[in-house]
Amino acid sequence: MKVQQMIDLVRMHHPQMGETEIVKMLNLAIKDFSNKTRIIKDVITERLAEDQRYYHLNDDIIEVTRVDMDVADGFGKKIPRLMSPPTEMDEA
Repeated sequence: MKVQQMIDLVRMHHPQMGETEIVKMLNLAIKDFSNKTRIIKDVITERLAEDQRYYHLNDDIIEVTRVDMDVADGFGKKIPRLMSPPTEMDEA
């Protein structure tokens, strides 16, 4: 279904709504659907710093499902997930 068809469908039930408002609501619905279904997946690459545990990620990232680290020989190493808080804290 194309955007104009969705706008027309909404206007059938809500004739008082303007096109801009409908498009904003459709975009919110798409974002909500994507978040709930986790349909959009992506890979990001971060440069790691020695002794740094926490990194700022884009606010659009909902969940990190796995972390791999490239090692010197070119093969990836899967980083295990922490199941409890770390015993040592990072420096401020």
